[in-house]
Amino acid sequence: MRMKGGRWLAAFAVAVGLSLGSTTVHADNAPLMTMVLLPNLIPSVVQQLLPLTVDFPSGQPSQVKIAAAVYCGSDGKGGADAIGVIAPAGSVALPQALSSSDCSASLRSIAARTISGPGAPDWIEVVKGHVTWTPWLLKVDQAAVAPAAKQGVTAPSLSGIKTLASYPTSNLPILPPPGDGRRYDVALGFSGTTIVASLFAGGSTSNPLSSLVAQGTSLQKDWDVPQPANLLADIQYSFVNDLLKIYAPLYEVPIPIEGVTQKMTAKNIQAGGSDNTMTVTGQLAMEGIAYNCAVHAAGADLAIKQIELNPIAQPCTSNDLMERLQCQGQQIATTGSSQSVANALTNYYQGTPFHYSTQGHPLEFELGDKQFTATFDALKSGSKGSAVREAGRASIQAVGR
Repeated sequence: MRMKGGRWLAAFAVAVGLSLGSTTVHADNAPLMTMVLLPNLIPSVVQQLLPLTVDFPSGQPSQVKIAAAVYCGSDGKGGADAIGVIAPAGSVALPQALSSSDCSASLRSIAARTISGPGAPDWIEVVKGHVTWTPWLLKVDQAAVAPAAKQGVTAPSLSGIKTLASYPTSNLPILPPPGDGRRYDVALGFSGTTIVASLFAGGSTSNPLSSLVAQGTSLQKDWDVPQPANLLADIQYSFVNDLLKIYAPLYEVPIPIEGVTQKMTAKNIQAGGSDNTMTVTGQLAMEGIAYNCAVHAAGADLAIKQIELNPIAQPCTSNDLMERLQCQGQQIATTGSSQSVANALTNYYQGTPFHYSTQGHPLEFELGDKQFTATFDALKSGSKGSAVREAGRASIQAVGR
């Protein structure tokens, strides 16, 4: 029996790789998921946000755009710093206006350079922003400002405005249908040049700050992170399994055997594991034959080691003797062949990395006046205690771009 492409185990990966979901947790319990945004991801996230509309509750002007921004990292006191260029409400993004070197430059020099640059609006305000998060609000306060304007134009004064922007991070609907009715709370922490985000079921915790940054730091230190990775994630198995019930209750997978065109139906998929081991179980069925299937993976970078298939007995209770004998004969034949099929599948898939992807289920969220989608493809997958770990490439895209 010779096998070729169409790896049906990818269907397990699609299901397990869904990186958001819901589960029942107790107050102040561990998060469903913790993510670490590495320095090579943060700039692209910032650029996708721009231009970002900001409404001021009082003062003039009442509405402006953040046309450029650069994240400067943690302030060492629980918050973070950033530099931004505020412009008139009708402005477009100025993606080349700022760079990481501006974090140590004077605001006046940045303003003078930006107002004379290509695509500059009539006036700008270069601000140093102080970013803080407390349950459950992300806030950007103004720490300093330097205005600049073209000849004959006067920039409005923002000196009396303390808070530039604020965003609630609780009770968020971030899953695509059919899980869009669920709500989540997101906690944020700032550590060096990274950003740590933890996800909780809505209302399940009141004090996530005590372990937020520590969890992110531990995730980085415990792992040999692949160089191209820009995101680390630690996801509870219970969290993954709840997602499987939402997004993968039943689906078809191809059989990677040459000459076989049928598809198997997979259902009741669940994942579990411990340190450096993971097992994905489920039921596979084809043409009236059903199997309990188990895919075992192990290693610091999880790879498939063994596949088990055990036929599910069907009751042979027909009143017709010949039908009962035929049913019993089929079960004997199925039992005898299942081990050889399992061995063949093991030989085919053994050593295949168990890397996950969001595939057709991107994360969806809103920030300010924009909608975003986020996708993830793993470069390395592991298992630690009750959680599966992933290091990979994330991409965040503003809808409509």
